[in-house]
Amino acid sequence: MSETGEDSGYFAAAEAAFIRRRGTPFLLSPRDFALLAEWRALGVPVEAIEQGIDDAFSRREERGAAGRVNSLSYCRDAVLGAWERRAEAAIGRGTGRTVQEGNPAASLAALAARLTELADARPDLEAPLASAARSVSRLAASGKDPAAAEDALARLDKRLAGSLYDALPEAERGRVDGDVADQLARARVRLDEETAGKTARALRRRAVREALGVPRLSLL
Repeated sequence: MSETGEDSGYFAAAEAAFIRRRGTPFLLSPRDFALLAEWRALGVPVEAIEQGIDDAFSRREERGAAGRVNSLSYCRDAVLGAWERRAEAAIGRGTGRTVQEGNPAASLAALAARLTELADARPDLEAPLASAARSVSRLAASGKDPAAAEDALARLDKRLAGSLYDALPEAERGRVDGDVADQLARARVRLDEETAGKTARALRRRAVREALGVPRLSLL
């Protein structure tokens, strides 16, 4: 892919965001730039990259992790998550929930209620949706702080998307696969096996949510 002025600006903005949160000067590696090229080709906005970098470093600080982050790939999952949230908001599929600082119970209860509604509307997918609703309800009653609750939701979100995909009727699953394949084909970038797998799974999670109207399991 030839680099344009817009590409250079995109790369520079992402690099600046990473350096700012890292706190020390740093040169991105060829692998980091390949990851940026992938995101650029897929249409990930630079705002989602900046938000994902902030999210990844903030969660790391909350855990009190030691050492330096030496690759943009550390932020990959957070960037894909931020992209998913922005895409949902853009098409009006946000949950409409308001997170109460320090008390996520109300938002979690609303999320569980929505999952229950979806389970009632799709009896063929009732098992994974109802199971997720129960898990979210238990999380609401656990008293966990927002950061811990968000980490738990992120794990549950991935499990739910995978379970829903597996439970979809063959025709619906085929449409999801086709949508993901089309997006990756349009990107026209060479991805290493790990990156290709993670990206495909993130795209599939988003496609499943969009097809079923399932909210992303997040307090954000």
